[in-house]
Amino acid sequence: MGRLLKSISVVLLGAVLFTVVVVKTGPRTLGRAFSLLFDFQGLVLLLLTLVSVFFTVWRLKVIFKSFGDNLPAKELLLLWLADFGVSYLTPFTVFGGDVAKAYFTKKKFEFLSWERTISTAAVERIIDATVFFVFLIAGLAVFAVKGELSFCLSAGVLLMAGAMLGLLLFFYFKRWKKESAFQWLFEKAGLKKIKFFNGQNGDALLGAEKEMFQFFSCFKKHFWQVLGLSVLRYAMLLVRAGFLLFFLTGRVGFFKSLAVFGFANLGSLSPVPASLGTLDLSVGLAFGGLGLGFGAGTVFSMVWRSVDLLICFAGIWFFIKIGLNVAERKILGFFRRRP
Repeated sequence: MGRLLKSISVVLLGAVLFTVVVVKTGPRTLGRAFSLLFDFQGLVLLLLTLVSVFFTVWRLKVIFKSFGDNLPAKELLLLWLADFGVSYLTPFTVFGGDVAKAYFTKKKFEFLSWERTISTAAVERIIDATVFFVFLIAGLAVFAVKGELSFCLSAGVLLMAGAMLGLLLFFYFKRWKKESAFQWLFEKAGLKKIKFFNGQNGDALLGAEKEMFQFFSCFKKHFWQVLGLSVLRYAMLLVRAGFLLFFLTGRVGFFKSLAVFGFANLGSLSPVPASLGTLDLSVGLAFGGLGLGFGAGTVFSMVWRSVDLLICFAGIWFFIKIGLNVAERKILGFFRRRP
């Protein structure tokens, strides 16, 4: 009950923030966002997004291949879309989709162990977070030089990013010390209580962590391949930010694009579904600090979110489809076991 109330509170907070931003900028921002989205510019942004999805799925395939499992890219694409759809539209952005993906991957490829599905999901998340924070901090650093924000607001932004970065560094420190961080993380997130994480031969989480630690080695080519694909994924999203910035302002600039992209990433850190309100406020502040206008930043965030929502809705469709297939197999298996 407590978690449900927290989720409702988070959703309401996002709705309030979004309403305040729209009221501040006026209804014209909505019309401008829709006209840009349903024009040639919107198609360009969607194509750039699909290229980033390609790098993401390729990365997932390489992760599985590093463990000796050569899974078809088409099936991995459907699983990733289901993951993204759940993560983007629920107040559990950090773990919600990963849990669903680990579960559906196991049900889709029954020869995989729980340890393998959990470890691959964790590897993908940690590598992605590493590159994410590189772009985030680079964007904030550029903005600190070129933009204008109050000292208190700048300090709050840096503290928020620092807290998330600290968790990531905590994992790498534990990896260096060869100590368990994975189990602690799952216990704090409440995932330890989920039954399908408990393997038949001991604790699946500890087994997954051992596999994950084996992946993180500077002497393995798969580690560098996955890291490189992650960089390409976020580089493509940076290019998308640059194009959208050009469509809105007519200006082209790498550093301004990087600063705006950094604040878009910052706004996406919140647990609010689709970063409603937080993305608009964060990007609006970035545009205002760069002298581009808070209203233009609101349009940017709306279009940015709308393109992601197109991918998200496709993911929800596949999530439902995969879920129904799993339920159907369970029902058929139940009747087959009956005498």
